Amino acid sequence: MKQIIQKNFNGIDNLEIVETTNIKKSPFSAIIKTKYIPILPWDWMGEEGRLQGIHPVQLPTTIGYSFSGIVQEVGSLRNQKLVGQAVFGANPGGTASEVINSQIPLIIFPVPKGVSLPQAATIIGGADTAWHAINDILHVSTNNHVLIIGASGGVGQYLVQLAKLQHATITAMASKESQKFVQKLGIDEFIAYDENLRVSLKTLGNITKIIDAVGNAEILTEVLQRLNDVEVLSLSQTSFTAPKINQHFQFSNGRIALKNYSYLASLIENGELTAYVHRIFPFEEVVKAQKMTKMGHSQGRSLLSFNED
Repeated sequence: MKQIIQKNFNGIDNLEIVETTNIKKSPFSAIIKTKYIPILPWDWMGEEGRLQGIHPVQLPTTIGYSFSGIVQEVGSLRNQKLVGQAVFGANPGGTASEVINSQIPLIIFPVPKGVSLPQAATIIGGADTAWHAINDILHVSTNNHVLIIGASGGVGQYLVQLAKLQHATITAMASKESQKFVQKLGIDEFIAYDENLRVSLKTLGNITKIIDAVGNAEILTEVLQRLNDVEVLSLSQTSFTAPKINQHFQFSNGRIALKNYSYLASLIENGELTAYVHRIFPFEEVVKAQKMTKMGHSQGRSLLSFNED
């Protein structure tokens, strides 16, 4: 069984693919054949040691947090009906492995028949983060004009769609090359952060809430210089000093109610949400995949694949 291991905090280039012994099944185990895991900013931030203050890890560790896959077998205290089921979920012990030993029953969820395994892999670390921002923290409603910075990414795509379901007015900020993609999501206005940003910001409307899914302090400061009373939620930077006294900043990247994971999957199944997958890399290309995702302008979520048929 192969796994992607982090042995130090020296960044992406130091990841290693190692062969490990077979995992030991316990009565609580669900043994899952991994199919896809999302490539998240959380990954490379952790690999650089930038998350030790809020999420300390002991090395060596298997990277990855969420996944989709097929249950192969279960322990004596797990539901035998899980065997053969397509599931998505999270695993605190890491997910970048050909096989996952999930021992926490509450954090795996069935994949509906109308949802593909790649789509399911975008929910945790993508749709759930957006749900937390839109519904749990900011309580976005029809009266809000929301600016979403980083609207084309794995979280941004869901921020736009969930804000749209709340009938909010949406201004999307993304790269110029992603303009058509975010317009397809149903935005009202678009700003390219890589093309005459200062000029574009002069036409910025009456924004009431900002969601920062990028973590670029310079861009956020530039935006806030042109606004007054506004609520700012960052999903990427833990601290930031707003330039004006009546601008409220907070960081949050918390969890949502367990029932909402299955609800999000049902929204994808019935077409109220669309899960866009930007690119799928074989897990052997993890270094290339993380670098390209970190430096590029994604349109949806990129994934690593395992156990390709």
